[in-house]
This record gives sequence, C-alpha cells and structure tokens, in this order.
Amino acid sequence: MLVLLDTPKSTTQLVALTGQGLGSVGRHLRVLLDAGLVERRRVGQSVLYDRTEAGDLLVNAGR
Repeated sequence: MLVLLDTPKSTTQLVALTGQGLGSVGRHLRVLLDAGLVERRRVGQSVLYDRTEAGDLLVNAGR
C-alpha cells in the first residue's frame, strides 16, 4: 500500500489498484497513518492519502 502512494490517491483508487475490499484498505491506511508514514488531506469531497517524508524514506530504503 505504501509503495502505491507515490502520488496522492483516494481509498477508491487504492481499492481498484489492489483488489482489496474497502475495509481492508481502510485498516491498512489507519496503521500507516498511526505510524506517521502517510498523511491525508481533503480535496473537495475526496480524501487523498500521500506518503510522508518518513514513508518515502522507508520505500526508497527497500529499493
């Protein structure tokens, strides 16, 4: 999930990309939010999730 957030995405987009259910995606995002690896922001009626600097460092360290 963290790797997919190279650009801001909504939960709907993440569900489509992963094939996981909305609840599963939401739980993953909650864990990543609590760990400080992603942040969320409202854009109109959508909520977009994006990696934080810490999330970027973790993804890039794994490459």
